[in-house]
Amino acid sequence: MSEGVVGSLRIGLSNDSPRVTAKPARDYTAQAQHFLFISAPFGPFARELANYLQTSGAACTRVIVNAGDVMDWGSRDTAHYFGADHGWRDWLQDQILQRRVTDIVTYGDSSPYSVTALLLAEAMSLRLHVFEQGYFRPDWVTLERGGVNANSRLPRDPNWYRQNAARNPPATPTKVGRTTPAMVARILAYHAAMYAGLPFYARFRTPYERSAISQALGHCWRFAAQRMSSAKQRRRHQELVGSGKPLYLVLMQRPGDSQLWRHSDFECAEAFLNKVVTSFAAHAPEEAMLLVRPHPLDHGLDNHEAVLAKLAHREGVVGRVHFVDHGKLHELLPSISGAVCVNSTAGLAAVEFGCPTVVLGRALYDMPGLTHQGGMDSFWRAADVPDLGLYEAFRDVMMATTQINGAYATRRGRSLAAPEAARRLLRNDPEIDFPGATA
Repeated sequence: MSEGVVGSLRIGLSNDSPRVTAKPARDYTAQAQHFLFISAPFGPFARELANYLQTSGAACTRVIVNAGDVMDWGSRDTAHYFGADHGWRDWLQDQILQRRVTDIVTYGDSSPYSVTALLLAEAMSLRLHVFEQGYFRPDWVTLERGGVNANSRLPRDPNWYRQNAARNPPATPTKVGRTTPAMVARILAYHAAMYAGLPFYARFRTPYERSAISQALGHCWRFAAQRMSSAKQRRRHQELVGSGKPLYLVLMQRPGDSQLWRHSDFECAEAFLNKVVTSFAAHAPEEAMLLVRPHPLDHGLDNHEAVLAKLAHREGVVGRVHFVDHGKLHELLPSISGAVCVNSTAGLAAVEFGCPTVVLGRALYDMPGLTHQGGMDSFWRAADVPDLGLYEAFRDVMMATTQINGAYATRRGRSLAAPEAARRLLRNDPEIDFPGATA
């Protein structure tokens, strides 16, 4: 970390009030666009994207709220925030005005910093750009104007996708290869830097319910437990599939995922499981089995299996409800009679397999023809089957309007995604130029 950055950190620590940096010496009036990055994927993707934007004449600034941001972005073109949560909005508004910001860029639209930034930017009539993991994985990342997932501005009208699909030939992505090891390394490096820099960013608070250290230990324990029980889990899965009984798959959200409580009526995973098991016990065929699958990034610190056992005992379905922490989703879906989710993109993967799916939260793909619309109680015996023709139309439009071939964590993935993302960000016209879409 350079002495200049360290010096600025010390200045921030000497002030008890939320720090508002002085008006920057740089003159931004010559730039037609100035992108202010509020948050970004772990790793150097945002810095590489900014290099493409700056080469095209745009200005870029990254808001720095902890030392992990410094490690990923670097020391130039930064605005350091040292204040507490309550001072964030006023400080950000000052930065937007001082730096003549035209565009706000975030990773996700549900974190506390991003929510405030997006609401403020909308009130100030700035362009809002939101990155997210791909709706279709692997090989894709998401970039939308205004919001992602349940906040997407794309219509929920099936006919709109059918009418516009012909304008978009199916995309053939370049394979980006395995990304998980690189992603894990980026996450670990970011949080190591974040903890090392806490003396400088003393007021920074993570949005996590559990500390990053405890989550890391939980992931290690879960990985070891999966390895030790893999043979047993595989045998149990084969027995369930071989039984010929209807199997329903419950797709859980990642613990602490803001998509759960921002885009559904559930406050926690246990509330979601309670609703599902209660409905299953009352309305599913007596021979049906319920398989509950944790999120791939579940840290394993919440004992979902114990919660599930308690619910099954209460509802009288012991022996019909199983916790399945093994196997890949695409290996499970062909044998599944139906899938239940809050709003996960795994639900969209189930639709792709032609698997009847019910969404209990709010999701972009939750519409007639793709998902079950009759409520969960009717789902167990009379589920709506996905229209695969509609799914293909939906996918083609989504690929053309929101998806970018590439990945955030790997060098190969970034080399694909960053230049295309820069091209889209520099366009002043909305990327959704179809009739009926919201710009």
